[in-house]
Amino acid sequence: MARYLEALIEGFQDRKLTFRSQQRKVSLEPAEVMDMSVETSARRGRVRVTLSFSWAEEEGPAVPQLPLDRPFPGR
Repeated sequence: MARYLEALIEGFQDRKLTFRSQQRKVSLEPAEVMDMSVETSARRGRVRVTLSFSWAEEEGPAVPQLPLDRPFPGR
């Protein structure tokens, strides 16, 4: 898990986040100014922490949607 967080940190520092699944790849360029929120919940002995990042995007090509509910292979 730590390496996923480290990859996110590196991506935010480089201002380029790349996510891959078996057949798709999406690259995002985070702005210098962004919003971040952290949500936590606990239910039936299961704890969830949700991190959310958002920023205003410059006009440009649309970013394809990639389901992020599965682990990314190779990282």
